[in-house]
Amino acid sequence: MGMGPAHLGRVAPGRGFASERMALPLVQQGLQALGGGIAMVPGTLNLLLDLPFAGVLPFYVTEADLGGVIWSDHVPGRKGLSIGRALIAERYRGLVLRGDEPAYPANQVEIACEVRLRDTLGLADGTRLDFRLVDSFR
Repeated sequence: MGMGPAHLGRVAPGRGFASERMALPLVQQGLQALGGGIAMVPGTLNLLLDLPFAGVLPFYVTEADLGGVIWSDHVPGRKGLSIGRALIAERYRGLVLRGDEPAYPANQVEIACEVRLRDTLGLADGTRLDFRLVDSFR
């Protein structure tokens, strides 16, 4: 498993939008395929990084790729999502997502994971969390 440098940030509040949309079967299947067969818990954890994100997210998906209206009714300026595999807190497998939209903050990422990170790690808004981008989970 090739790993990139560590990215560090603070947990930030979200709007709950991803939980509802990630529960859709087509989205679940698409994310599971990108995650190398690993099912992701519906929802994302917002992370505000210490520096603007400069990692490479090798996958790109649009609503058409996922087969329906996923975000255009909520975030009409979003063209798609850049996605990469990540190891979160040095032990949990997940995906890092960034919206392809004009207003997306340079230092923000969203993390989907195989576990509910807030519960599993006892995270609260402001808690520090790290991740590393990986090529695969093997």
